[in-house]
Amino acid sequence: LGSIMDQALPASAATSARMVFAAAALSPFIRQLPRELIGMSLLAGCFTASGYVSQSMALVDTSPATVSFLGAATVIWCPFLEWFLHKTPMGWKDRPQTWISAAMCMMGVGVLELCGSDSSDALGNIGMGDGLAILQAMGFG
Repeated sequence: LGSIMDQALPASAATSARMVFAAAALSPFIRQLPRELIGMSLLAGCFTASGYVSQSMALVDTSPATVSFLGAATVIWCPFLEWFLHKTPMGWKDRPQTWISAAMCMMGVGVLELCGSDSSDALGNIGMGDGLAILQAMGFG
């Protein structure tokens, strides 16, 4: 069904149709959701929606490979949220694996964004789509 939709409809319409189908499939279970989880569920849905919207907007002027790779910045965003919201200790002694993975992620992003271009001014190639791709990571994180 997905490949048929992708061939017959524009990408935005196919994505919208997938979201509508998912909402319809999950709607019978909404009454089983405890009342105390409704607010947090809506907040999580807003973050997820912002991830999808910023991803779609980033793909307008940035290559899919770059958007996908910058989406990996979730590996930095999630520990930050854990520290900010839950006050979890995140020092080098507490979580060395977190800092090693974050450093590896940033090195990879740097190689992709700054060293992968043909022009001499690599920083000039960072555009609006790259920023939106980072927002995608924040929305999905």
